[in-house]
Amino acid sequence: MSKLPGLEPRRGSLARVLFLFALGGGTAALCLLLPTPNTTPKAGVIMDLPESIAGFTGKIIPATPGEIATLPSDTQIVRREYVNLGGDRIMASIVLSGGEKRSIHRPEVCLPAQGWSMRGGKVEQVSLADGRDLKVMDLSLTRDVEVGPGDRRKLYADYFYWFVGNGVTTPHHWSRVFLTSFDRITKNINHRWAYVIVMSIVTEGFVPNGKNEGQTVEMLKQFTAQIAPTFMRGGIQTSED
Repeated sequence: MSKLPGLEPRRGSLARVLFLFALGGGTAALCLLLPTPNTTPKAGVIMDLPESIAGFTGKIIPATPGEIATLPSDTQIVRREYVNLGGDRIMASIVLSGGEKRSIHRPEVCLPAQGWSMRGGKVEQVSLADGRDLKVMDLSLTRDVEVGPGDRRKLYADYFYWFVGNGVTTPHHWSRVFLTSFDRITKNINHRWAYVIVMSIVTEGFVPNGKNEGQTVEMLKQFTAQIAPTFMRGGIQTSED
């Protein structure tokens, strides 16, 4: 018996449609069968920065009006500007998300709006004072500043950041997104992410005996090694990215 023209392509299309329906039904069933993650997930950080640490003393810097206006009302922010006897300055900040996830985002999104350009980024490993190892992202930043009439210079900065979840840290935004979904499905863990920043200006050329970029990075690593254990809960491990 001869086959009707176009029958085989139609069968192939029908098979694909049935497969898609089955896949959709399977996904829906999986969602129904999985337990609901904790509604009040435990944060991996304590929202407090020490007044003094590693030879630095810090004053509290309140959230900006822009942050208050744009971030969800249940977002928590703690920030201090630290200075030592040599005049070195370091800004440390923790942003903890609430029920909404838009409290946390990649810094590459907001830094250009603040006038910074990014020259690149790399992962630095920091050996913490409590024996843990921490991976942080180091963004190298630059912007033009006017230091006098007709005198414009390049100002550089190093911007350490990392994300802290429930028992895990990562320096990568994509890893945070993956862990959010993977751990929710496989471990019934609902991460309440914190976004941590440790930043300093490269002062070489701006103040006497100012630090170059290599010295600035080393200063930030030593500072992070001391301050991170004060607010990161025990048992937190760096994600294998």
